[in-house]
Amino acid sequence: MRRFSTSCVTVLWLGVVFACGPAPRADAGSVESPVPGVLSTPRRLLPYVALEDGRVLAAGGHDGSRTLGSCEVFDPDTGRWRSTGALRTARRNHTAVRLLDGRVLVVGGSNGVTVGALASAELYAPDPGMWTPAAPMAEARNDPAAVVLPDGRVLVAGGTDVDQRPVRSAELFDPASGTWSAVEAPGFVRGGAGTAVVLRTGKVLFASGLQSELYDPVTGHWEKAGAVGGAAGTHRLGHTVTLLPDGRVLVVGGTTTQAARTAEVYVPERNAWEAVEAPAVPREHHAALVTAEGLVLVVGGEHSTRGTLASAERFDPARGTWTQAPTLHEPRGEAGALWLRRGTVLVVGGVNELGTLATSEEYVPAPAVAQATPLESPWGLGKQSTDSK
Repeated sequence: MRRFSTSCVTVLWLGVVFACGPAPRADAGSVESPVPGVLSTPRRLLPYVALEDGRVLAAGGHDGSRTLGSCEVFDPDTGRWRSTGALRTARRNHTAVRLLDGRVLVVGGSNGVTVGALASAELYAPDPGMWTPAAPMAEARNDPAAVVLPDGRVLVAGGTDVDQRPVRSAELFDPASGTWSAVEAPGFVRGGAGTAVVLRTGKVLFASGLQSELYDPVTGHWEKAGAVGGAAGTHRLGHTVTLLPDGRVLVVGGTTTQAARTAEVYVPERNAWEAVEAPAVPREHHAALVTAEGLVLVVGGEHSTRGTLASAERFDPARGTWTQAPTLHEPRGEAGALWLRRGTVLVVGGVNELGTLATSEEYVPAPAVAQATPLESPWGLGKQSTDSK
């Protein structure tokens, strides 16, 4: 469950802290003012997808009062968002992935008319900027997890049904035939956009709840990934799952006290979890991704007593340590964060104590490393994000 402080004291406290904090060092990167475009409408509860040509797609979401069908595209060359074709069905808490042919598949979520879930799916073609219907899933899923497999098929697992009960099943979408097929059900409840990553072996790690699992596309079977509760011995929800350049997987934060204040890595070679240094600030509903520096940038989120956060930290996979990063100009929970090809990071949308946000910010790494190429991934970042292209 999301937790916010809405008192005037909290808002004033946040204003004092972020107005009076020290300016970032010249060699530590910076956060540009929210000039990189403003969304036409505030957005949260949606995935952001990096398109093949380097643009960013924002599809649907929630503006604070209604579920959205409108969509926008960010062009890094102009620094502006512009409208594109609208979804056929307004939705929030959905998931989206970029297919190998460049199209974007959106599945599930909720349309906000009633508390429930959607089985429908849609395909976005970037060139005409239009959506077409795709075959619906066998089961309605709100907030499912999805990844693109090495062979181009899309694996969707978990989520909640129309009665908000966990769905313990999985399905495969084949872009070539446009059809869905059932696969073996996971052993545990799965869900949460951005909580699954494809490992170098081709297996898929799903890290949410109390027990993480691996799905093997070759055998079609699931297996446990490490011990119950991982290295921190806790249930995770509202966390981030990030594939590291060395093949390990970093998991940070979550909604429980133990999860919020811990971080751990999954080591595929040993099928085991290892504790790493904890971030300085406990957080949930934040964003995380691998930057051009080869570090993991963790930004914003929420804290059970501090409210929405503007703080940011960098995790060094080689050293296993955290360092402070420049703070955001606005506190943001549930924001999107994506790597842009020029080596910067776009942070967009989200929510704080003042409401749902339409502004964007851009994190600029130190000049010496700004043109490096981070780990690439064909899926986008949203509510709890993984790494992206």
